[in-house]
Amino acid sequence: VFSEDFKIYQDSGYSGKNTNRPAFHEMMADVQSGKIEKVVVYRLDRISRSILDFADFINILESNRISFVSATEKFDTSTPMGRAMLYIIVVFAQLERETIAERVRDNYYTRVKKGAWGGGPAAFGFDLVKTTIDGKKATICQPNEQISVVQRIFELYALPYSSLADVQRQLIQDGSVSSGGVNFDNAKLSSILKNPTYVRADTAVYNFYKAKGAILANPPEDFDGVHGCILVGKRDANERKYKDVSNHLLAMGHHEGIVDSTAFLFCQQKLSRNRQIKNTYKGKHSWLTGLVKCAHCGYAFTIRFSKTKDGQVPYFCCSGKYLHKACTAKQTHRVREIEAEVQASLIQHAASYNLIHRQNTDAAAKEFQSRISEIDAKIENLILSLESVSHVSAQYINQRIEALHHEKQLLLHRYNETISEYNINEVTPFSATDWEQMDIEQKRQLARSLIRTVYLSEDGLSVSFNIKNGGHKP
Repeated sequence: VFSEDFKIYQDSGYSGKNTNRPAFHEMMADVQSGKIEKVVVYRLDRISRSILDFADFINILESNRISFVSATEKFDTSTPMGRAMLYIIVVFAQLERETIAERVRDNYYTRVKKGAWGGGPAAFGFDLVKTTIDGKKATICQPNEQISVVQRIFELYALPYSSLADVQRQLIQDGSVSSGGVNFDNAKLSSILKNPTYVRADTAVYNFYKAKGAILANPPEDFDGVHGCILVGKRDANERKYKDVSNHLLAMGHHEGIVDSTAFLFCQQKLSRNRQIKNTYKGKHSWLTGLVKCAHCGYAFTIRFSKTKDGQVPYFCCSGKYLHKACTAKQTHRVREIEAEVQASLIQHAASYNLIHRQNTDAAAKEFQSRISEIDAKIENLILSLESVSHVSAQYINQRIEALHHEKQLLLHRYNETISEYNINEVTPFSATDWEQMDIEQKRQLARSLIRTVYLSEDGLSVSFNIKNGGHKP
């Protein structure tokens, strides 16, 4: 029982692995403002089990002349031995935390290797149910009523000329929504299509993930063409799920897959191209189809027609507004006007890029040629000096000549790379007359080789090029 006035700072539900806790921050603010004379803890690891965080904490208390007491651990921080004991206790607390974390991580991967669900929410179309595996409690996947939507997604995308936009449109017509009750977008569809939880995994799936660098928990014979997989692994927060599966663990699950491996791998092939499969019946109204996006919502613009006195006039319309109801911007653009503006930008970009790139390349080539000439002159002088030196000196001169020769070979290699890079990246200038003589397919191919995206807004357009005028790829 305290005889003094006191305030309790308690972070319920927070780990002591660091000091990123609201009540702790409140206490430190009170320390800095001079409201606290003494800090009392039940145990040292209630402050932090990180030695660095704890050292900072003690230094702040000392700089503010605040005493520190642990109710269950006796030490005197005023003596060197007391301070040493304090830090030793925290070191062991940190070791305990890291040991526990490692044990939890090992148990996590052990569960997955046995076919249990690793953790987190179930894949769309599945529920998580409790079971027993090798005498231990585990969680596995069990399909629910939404699994038919997943089957529909794979069926639609596996059609030869379908795209993610086609799948979106059909699902909206079917009234199918994602787990959040909203329409499927490209990210959700892509995540489902790449998820091996749904595939009836056979040896073809085994070889596919092995080639992508995944860690296979099961031998090829376990891939029976019946059960689905579980894929786990750490990835960057901004990385799309399953985009890079190298060093991820792939294990056979206890649940049955719902998609044939041939259809699943065909979908992976389509997705890996990072572009829509060419469709003979699409893109015939503009060579910009597939390149134009809304500057507000990021969705693609599609072409619609409007009747005017001049006949049917094509317009670019935001699919995020009329299809997904996700854009509030009011804008339509005449296709021919946008094409004319982009065409002018293309002609100017090709000419300026070629000029700047050639200047940069010529300057770099001249620098390499100058350095190579200097090395040749040094080698020649060293060879001449060999005639009038001792045997010992000749050995050192020969070593120097070899070093210069090696440096020359490296420069020649980099020089050749520079010239090759120019030949690869060179953009041939073209005129408006050249452009008019191209058919729509030639225009489309040229536009796709130079343009990354054309963004449209109420204020106009902006073009993002694949290769910038500075002479390098972004």
